[in-house]
Amino acid sequence: MSLGTLLPLALALGIAFVPVWLLRDPGGGRAQDVFVASQPTRPEVVRNASIAYGLRMAAFGPLFAWGASGDLLPALIAAAAAGLGIWLIDLLRRPLVEFLDDALGRDGSVTVHAFIARQHGGDPRVRVLAASLTLFALYGLLVGEALALAAFLKPMLPGAAPAVYALVLGAPLWTVLPALLAGRSGVMHSAQLQLGLLYLGLFGTAALLLYLHLSALTPMPPHGTLAVVLVAVCGVILLVYRRSKYVDTERLRAVAPAAVPGAEPVLAPDASPVLASDAEPAAAAIADPIFESALARLLSRTAKILNPSVSVLLVLAVAVAALDLHAAGLPRVVDDAAAALQAGTRVPGVGLVALFLLPLLYPLVDSANWQGLAALRREAGGGEPGGDSARLRGVFRMAAVESVLAWLLICMLGAIAVGALETPGGVDAVQTVVAQLASADDEITRIALALLLICVSAVVLSTMSTLCSASLCTFRYDVLPALRPELAARPGQPAQEESAARLTLLAGGGLGLAVAVGFCVADAFFRISLASDTFLAALLAVGCAQLALVPLVLGPIVGRRLGGRGVVSAGGALAVIGIGAASGVAAVVAHLATGAGEWLWAAVPICLGSGLAAFGLAGAAARGPPPD
Repeated sequence: MSLGTLLPLALALGIAFVPVWLLRDPGGGRAQDVFVASQPTRPEVVRNASIAYGLRMAAFGPLFAWGASGDLLPALIAAAAAGLGIWLIDLLRRPLVEFLDDALGRDGSVTVHAFIARQHGGDPRVRVLAASLTLFALYGLLVGEALALAAFLKPMLPGAAPAVYALVLGAPLWTVLPALLAGRSGVMHSAQLQLGLLYLGLFGTAALLLYLHLSALTPMPPHGTLAVVLVAVCGVILLVYRRSKYVDTERLRAVAPAAVPGAEPVLAPDASPVLASDAEPAAAAIADPIFESALARLLSRTAKILNPSVSVLLVLAVAVAALDLHAAGLPRVVDDAAAALQAGTRVPGVGLVALFLLPLLYPLVDSANWQGLAALRREAGGGEPGGDSARLRGVFRMAAVESVLAWLLICMLGAIAVGALETPGGVDAVQTVVAQLASADDEITRIALALLLICVSAVVLSTMSTLCSASLCTFRYDVLPALRPELAARPGQPAQEESAARLTLLAGGGLGLAVAVGFCVADAFFRISLASDTFLAALLAVGCAQLALVPLVLGPIVGRRLGGRGVVSAGGALAVIGIGAASGVAAVVAHLATGAGEWLWAAVPICLGSGLAAFGLAGAAARGPPPD
């Protein structure tokens, strides 16, 4: 890898870390300031951060490989389900909003585990078990992101294993810093900037690959032609409704830590942080307010430059795609698109069911999404749950649509890459494309590789930093009170807050080291590629650990809408979680033991089916026998 390739990456990392520096030391350890938001956060920031978080490498690898091989049906189903999953949160948001408003008002836990425990008996064991499964799942996803990054870098740095390990092992430690230094606010602002960098790399790589294909006049496979059509269509849609605003450009203002118990941080008009309290105003303790203000202005201007830059590359990609389609001719475009859509799939029927259910239901129990929704409610200032329904609908609608488009664009990028570079598709399509780009000696491919590296780095860093924040939030709100009851989040007790903050800080450092160790062990004993069965098995296993919570979230919501209760006893809730998680993981283990692919894909339906069946039985037992 040349220095010219590393410089854009270093610049991208630096830009993403600036908001973390500006928003560092949030709230003096107060749990809500750290893990929800240290200041009012614009809905655009929450939405952009959510979109960036959803474009994780766990999805990037399979989507790229399906596009490269022409196996488009699984990608289309998964992309549609990802959008529907976000829309489902919007559809069911009222009970969630009521719970979050109450939790924010009394400084309680805003996690899905607290919601489940409250609905089903209030037993702390339910909350701890659900939180433990979430920590297991988040840890597995963090290790998976590190493995995916290594799989991407290895063909780029052949024969340089120490360099790959240094970059990958640095990723967990780098991504845990935003959560530790700036809390959820810093993570969201950093992730929304990384969405702009992600789009910059994605659209730029697509434009250059289309240019390479157009200049070489090589024949494009049928699924490649369809990919060119979809790139043009998705690009036009993004241009129309984004209106060249891919990241929020509002200037950040540093927030002073709450030095006085009960004080609330406020923003000064001149960007100088101040602190308001009922006792007396206190000045912020920031080393250099002039430097902070200049840095905030520079970040805002950078964002304002980034937005039109992304649009320029998107327009370029659409224009080159139109030229490519014009060169192919309308009859061939129609024939190739029809042939690609009619092609079969190698994924079995149960696999298609799993690819629909997992992205549809996982967002509902994802701790990071609950944090984002809590940040939206805190920005709204509470009030009636339906009072800001129009704004919430706008956030969810845009996030749902854009998630579908982004997933499709990643899949189409795989199809265009193998067509433009004449590279065979397969499970290792990402590594093959990266290796071919790295071995080329022309300037176009070098720029394409640098842009692809920026895209992947933004994907990994936004995902890992959000996962780290969700892990620490779960630990602070749901696990730490079980271990140390005196450290439960309570307003007006700064000593307990400081002790809890120190323990959470230690947990964050331990999490980074644990992810590094887990990556080293997995990389040493397993051959990992971005779409291999082993990688998918690990992801599905951790996914099932989270999907086991779905019946306990959906039950009360659906029961309330149908006029019933939809709740079970605490013992029943423990049984539902245990049966659902164990059955899903058992199916993955059966696949690893027998090599049968059906077991792998059946893990998700088995997990959900067994959990729902256990929930039905537990609900019937809770209601008791009918009266005589």
